[in-house]
Amino acid sequence: MNTRLLSPATARRWQSTLLRAVAVGLPIVAATGVPCATVRAADPVPADGATADSRNYYVERRSYGTRRVSEPPSYVQQLNQTWLGKLDGFGDIDWLDIGLDHRTRFEIRDNDFRRSINTVDQPFLLRTRAFLAVKNRFDPLRFTVEFSDARRYNTDFARDVRDTNLQEPIQLYGELFFKQSWLANQQLSVKFGRQAFEYLDRRLLARNEFRNTTNNFDGIRAILGKQSDAWQVDALLLQPVLRDDNGFDRRDKANTLVGVIGDYRQFSNIITVQPLYLVLKQDGERAPSGVEREIHTLGVRGYGVVAKTGFDYDFSYYRQRGNDGPRKQDSQAYTGELGYTFAHPWKPRLSAAYNYASGDDNPTDSQSGRFERLFGFARPFSQNDYFVFENLEAPKVRIEISPTRDLQLDAGFNWYSLNSATDRWNNTGLRDPSGRSGTYLGHEVDARVVWRQSRHFQTEVLYAYFKAGEFLREAGRGGTSNLLFVQLTYSAF
Repeated sequence: MNTRLLSPATARRWQSTLLRAVAVGLPIVAATGVPCATVRAADPVPADGATADSRNYYVERRSYGTRRVSEPPSYVQQLNQTWLGKLDGFGDIDWLDIGLDHRTRFEIRDNDFRRSINTVDQPFLLRTRAFLAVKNRFDPLRFTVEFSDARRYNTDFARDVRDTNLQEPIQLYGELFFKQSWLANQQLSVKFGRQAFEYLDRRLLARNEFRNTTNNFDGIRAILGKQSDAWQVDALLLQPVLRDDNGFDRRDKANTLVGVIGDYRQFSNIITVQPLYLVLKQDGERAPSGVEREIHTLGVRGYGVVAKTGFDYDFSYYRQRGNDGPRKQDSQAYTGELGYTFAHPWKPRLSAAYNYASGDDNPTDSQSGRFERLFGFARPFSQNDYFVFENLEAPKVRIEISPTRDLQLDAGFNWYSLNSATDRWNNTGLRDPSGRSGTYLGHEVDARVVWRQSRHFQTEVLYAYFKAGEFLREAGRGGTSNLLFVQLTYSAF
């Protein structure tokens, strides 16, 4: 990928390759002092979806499982606002954010279809995180570090990077932060280093918080505007981090993600619009597969609350073109969810959703139809974590109830099919190139309780039942699977 500065003549023709323009533009933005926002989920949002006042355009989505992890994460607090602030010498420290968080999850997995054998596994998953960030003190320079230690015990299976990543800095970056700049009077943040974050509805870019380990990247993010503004633009120049279950994580030098993501909230009382353009480029000389890839993803997400009717919606559409080795990429994906919140003190919400991601019909022809999921998460599709955003058709219905502010319950019914009978089911590695096994994968029923006992403690209990369809039966893995887990989370501050 060529990242040299463009001449004026070339700049007039930069639209012909947005990949090059974004890569060049990021360092230019950093040099000009245009500001960017730190995204936090704490902005007040009225229940009816209206903006809090003329200065805050942000409206939170209501769709299930799509709320992004805030930056910094919710377990982080400003030091003088914690219990430490009551101690002598700490009450005036407003320039330091700190956090310490531990999560223990005990699972019983009966016939986990992600595994090659039918067995009952009962692992303990432990994850500890610590966060420290310096802000305001040396502006415009800021600094953030987040450490994570993820381990799995009492299991029948070998260690893997889904659950194990020992003593790693999942975030370690510097930041140039400007509360105001000459460009549109907007805030600007330019972050450089190792980062973990989420965008849109998390299906393309996510930290993957349910999983014990975390998605993260090395590179640059430039964010113009803040979450409460009428508009915001994020530019990315990143390389994914390859997790190591024993040694140190390292940057994936074979793959580069470049892109621009927007947020338009001027009419957020009706709709928030999030357009995006992302390019994933893989260097065949550095990739273990030896395949040269360049996948362009163009799309838009929109969500909102329909006035005071109780209805809400969330939709997205993504189209992909480019090259997957010698094959031409031509794939698409879309999602849609419609919900209704009843006028009751418990705020029951009933929703119906449909998720679609194309598959590849013929692995030997000149065209690849499998949607590239990028770096998204899987759990909105399945509480069992069986599916990812590729070769999938998945309708679902769900009910959510909040008897109190600190107690939430939800339950759902989900159906799953392959979009292409001849393409793979990613999370199991199963594939029938002949297509004779059909497309129906099965259905899942789940129920969950989340109880926040205090600011520091939270308990989550979930049960999910999956019944295999014809595809699994033809593969010799029929029957049912069961997942039961109890998860305890403690946040020190």
